[in-house]
Amino acid sequence: MKTVKFAVAALLGIGLYLSLIANPRAETLKIGVIAPLTGGGAQWGAVCAEGPRILAEEVNAKGGLDVGGKKYQVEIVAYDDQYKAADAVAAYNRLVNQDGVKYIIVLASPSTLALKQMIENDRVVVLTSAATTKAIEADTRHLFRTMNIPPDYVPPFIRWLKANIPERNVVIIDPNDETGWDQAQISQKLYKENEFNLLGTELYDRSLKDFQPMLTKVIAMKPDIIDLGAGPPATAGLIVRQARELGFKGRFVKTSGPSVPEILAAAGPEGAEGTINLLFVDTTQQGYKRLAEKFRSKIGQEPNELIVTYYDAANVLLHAIQAAGDVNDTNKVAASFAKALPMNSVQGDKLTLGGKATSGADQQIMTADFIGVIKNGKLDVVAKVPVQ
Repeated sequence: MKTVKFAVAALLGIGLYLSLIANPRAETLKIGVIAPLTGGGAQWGAVCAEGPRILAEEVNAKGGLDVGGKKYQVEIVAYDDQYKAADAVAAYNRLVNQDGVKYIIVLASPSTLALKQMIENDRVVVLTSAATTKAIEADTRHLFRTMNIPPDYVPPFIRWLKANIPERNVVIIDPNDETGWDQAQISQKLYKENEFNLLGTELYDRSLKDFQPMLTKVIAMKPDIIDLGAGPPATAGLIVRQARELGFKGRFVKTSGPSVPEILAAAGPEGAEGTINLLFVDTTQQGYKRLAEKFRSKIGQEPNELIVTYYDAANVLLHAIQAAGDVNDTNKVAASFAKALPMNSVQGDKLTLGGKATSGADQQIMTADFIGVIKNGKLDVVAKVPVQ
């Protein structure tokens, strides 16, 4: 037995020695992820972690990320914040103070707002998909958005609705938090400007599972359209299913937060028929299909389309680090986003740096958006949202 153990140890030692000889200067570049890996937002959280992880595997397979002539193996370290600000703070402190992470991707608005000042104080470079307009300000330096936000895509989306559907009586349903408040405020204004009849707005806690009391009230208003707003995927599916069970015959629209697979799974093709969804990705393109196949092979289920957004955002970050030439100088890396962009998305669309019009600072990766309609149990991408 001792001989066997010695032989195994010797082989492991030889393997380590050979790997060091093959890549003697390889070091590790850690990128943190703070996202809801459990609960109603888990579909988004899963791709927030796995999109960058797929990219890291691709980079590592080619020998690592070359920064200033030194090779780095990219490692993704993901923690669950359950869509709670307090858990996000705990995850951030663990990443920065224990794991030594200087670069982080954060999914949610409440988490981002809780971390906002810490990020600037610590000079940690953070990419956020927070939808709230409060995340980025004119003096923001180390916090960047991963994609367009509601002020960019909701106006052309609602104008498209006006031109393409006959229904006009709308009720908005949104989460009762920063994301939902911003989304509802923008949508309320735009529906009125585009000659829709806004019958009411209902807000709910993200932990809610039984929507029947709320939906009974909503259906009594006699809407033609229920706008699912910025609700997470699993929640959107629950609302659609429960509304159909209560007899709602009208149309659903989702003005933010793509949730097509979850709505179809919860409500079935008949219940989901006609649902119109703002999309961050054209799922018919090969770039998405490649990432989706890799996700399925690892996780065993279909990804949320946001996998493209997080893959692209991580890719922009790696290019900014390369442009800076120093993994440790986060000030230089933050300034190098302007050198890394423009560049192409994995699905072929041009990514640029912008956002000053909505937040006062060019701290946003400007992305492409689309409109999709569920027809006969499948998503039909019908339009590209024009850039504001």
